[in-house]
This record gives sequence, structure tokens and C-alpha cells, in this order.
Amino acid sequence: MGLNLDRVVTGSGSTPLDQLVQQLWQGQVDTGEVRVVIDPAPNPNWQEQESYWVLPGIAHARILVPRADRRVTAGSLLQYSALRPWKANVVRNGLGYVAHTGVRPGLHRLSVQALVGREGPPVASRLPIAEVQGQLQALQNSVDQHVQLHASIGIRTGDNRKPTLQLIDSLGRPAGYAKVAWNESSRQFITTETAVLQEIGNSSAAMRAPGLLCSGELHGFPYLVTAPLPPDVRAVRRGVEPPTSREFYSLCPVVRMDHVATSIHFQQLCKRLSAPVSAGDLELLGVANHLAGVLRERNPRMPIAERWHGDLVPWNTARDTAGVLWCWDWESSERDAVAGLDAVHWAFSVRRESGMGASTENLSASILEAGQHLHAAGLRTDSWADLAAIYALVMTERAWALARENGGWVRSWISPKELMDLMHAAEGKLTAPLLG
Repeated sequence: MGLNLDRVVTGSGSTPLDQLVQQLWQGQVDTGEVRVVIDPAPNPNWQEQESYWVLPGIAHARILVPRADRRVTAGSLLQYSALRPWKANVVRNGLGYVAHTGVRPGLHRLSVQALVGREGPPVASRLPIAEVQGQLQALQNSVDQHVQLHASIGIRTGDNRKPTLQLIDSLGRPAGYAKVAWNESSRQFITTETAVLQEIGNSSAAMRAPGLLCSGELHGFPYLVTAPLPPDVRAVRRGVEPPTSREFYSLCPVVRMDHVATSIHFQQLCKRLSAPVSAGDLELLGVANHLAGVLRERNPRMPIAERWHGDLVPWNTARDTAGVLWCWDWESSERDAVAGLDAVHWAFSVRRESGMGASTENLSASILEAGQHLHAAGLRTDSWADLAAIYALVMTERAWALARENGGWVRSWISPKELMDLMHAAEGKLTAPLLG
């Protein structure tokens, strides 16, 4: 960890806390306006701005929970327990009940501090709490003390990492969910999700997306905040019904039948795959562009949807007790895409989460498992191989883009060899009469 003798996290290391500093406070840390310190002793030169408990510990931090009133700290741990796997709940629920009694839930705390006596305007927070607080106060037309907000911060270290904030009010109730961009790739994700939610948030469709509370920029990067999910939602696992065909296409309706080359999504996908590439990825992108060329030459007629979600998976969906399906994380959504991609991605991701990996057999099986939803969209069976090839290209382009952004494939969930195997298998299926 990038720690000095005062236990200051500098952001220069590779630990989870260093990575969080890089994502939230690095610019202010570098100028000397702010420091992020573990278990600070009193120091007249620094004034605390934010304070959190570090869980489960500083070496393997996964979440920062607010060091505040016991209701706030406990609420940040106990809310939405039905969205998490049972093993995670055992730990979080235990810590939440401990916090509810007033006992500290962690051994260490993290303090974000501003330099005392510096010239210029006050140090501005990188967290969009004030913006949401103002929005809620405007909605309530009051300055109700319960509008005072706190944030628990999820620490993400994967290739698509960005700070995520669960906002909690003074009574420990959910008040919103925020994402904060910190680099160019996360900027694009936040911008995309904001635009989509402005169109479909708060709809009454069969599948629903959370409403957009507010969005804007902080320190030159965008953020968004969505309304909280219903408190009774359950993850789409362990007996909770997966999406129906009606739900798959309720926010992503089929709008026409057309040749695949007319799809804006396919055109943009091919354009991204033809971007300049480093020597180490030449073979991967060569295989991808060859497969894209085969698809352009075949140019089958396929159903085209208004958009696709882009990452419709069990961990981004939940049902409330009325049975309504809620879906979030629209940051990968793209317009004018071949219908059925979400159904295939769902099946493939369920198999991946079950430990089946990214094998070519799983791609073929996923197409078959999504079959009823592909039929519902009007996708002919003899075009299923084309859909599999498009999906293989999508996975390749996304993984390559994130690896390029992060300087390599170390954090990627899939390897270049696995991607090439998938694309070779998908091309082989294009000449077969049926998948399987």
C-alpha cells in the first residue's frame, strides 16, 4: 500500500484502498489539498471531511461504510440483503447488527481530510452527496433532517472499476445509488447510462429501470444518481424467476426486420474493432475483423431492437414482492442492435457464474437456452449462428477495450486465447445448418 509513516494512503500502491484513492481523491491528494489517512491521530493542520469504517480490513478492503449514527452505519450494511449471496450476507448482517448496538463494525477507519489554512475556495467533495441532498430537499420542499445523506462506498478493482455509492439517509434508509467516473472509459459508461435512464427510467414497462435522480459533473468527470430500488427486491437467483420474453423486450423492443449491416450497433462495433492496435493484440483483432467481414458478406435479415441492455445478468436484476422485474447498470447499452443479444448474454453469464467458464460449448449451449426468447423476437433458427458470431465479437471488443484502457489483460475475466477460440467456433457454426 502507498502508506507513509503517518499511515496516509497516497494512491501510489496497488491495494484496494490505493485504487480507491486513485479513483476519487488522487488529484486533490497530489496537490496537497487533501490527504487520506488510516486511524489518524489529532492533527491541527488537517480537518476531517469524511470518515468511514474499512471492511473487512485495510489489506483487503471491499467497502467503506459511514462512521456516523448507528442507524446510518447499520443501515448501510443491512439494506438490500436479499440481493447478495448468502455467504456475503452472513458477514454483512453480523457486522450490521453489531453496528446497530453502537459497537464499531471494523478495526480501522479511513479519514478524508482537508488542509487547514489553505487559500482559495473550500475543498469540494468528489462524492455527489450535496447534489442529491439538494434534489431531495427540493422534492420535499423542506430541509427535513432526514434528508442528510451519507455514503457507503463499494471498492472495485476489476478492469471496469469505478466508485459506486449506496446513499443512506439519517434513519438508515436507502436514498439512492451513485456512480462516479474517474477516467475516460468510465466517463463513457456514465454518460451512456445517464442518457438511457433519461429515456426509460421510471417507466411502467414489464421490466423497469430505476429513475434518474440527478446527474452532472464533479472535478471534470460525470456522475449519476438513481432512485433507490424497492426495499423488498430479491436477486434473480435461488428460485426467483428469470426474465420472460416479454420482459426482455419491454425496454428493448423490436422495431424492424433488416439486414445486419444496417444495424447501427453492428456498424459501430466493426468500427471499434478496426481501431489501431498494439502488436500484442494483432492476432486477436485480426480474427475479430475476419469474422466481422464474414458477417458483412452474409448480411442476413434479422430483427433489430431499439436498444439492448448490454449487461443483463442476474447480478443486475431483481424482483420485488409484486413480481416486478427491476434492472440496473445500463452503462453498456447501445442503440439499434440485433434482438436477442440480451437473452444470449443472460444465459452465457448464468453459466459463467456457475463456474462453467467461457468455453465454446457454453456459447453454443447459451444460444439454445435462449431459444424461446430468440423465437419471440422473430429470429429464425438459421440466423442463430449469426447471432452467436455477433455476440463473440461483442465480448472480444469489450474485453480488448478494457484491457487497452488498463494497460494489459491482468484484470480481465477472459483471455485473448479464449476469445479467439469463441470467434473461431462461431465462424465454424456459420456454415452449419443448426447450432449444437
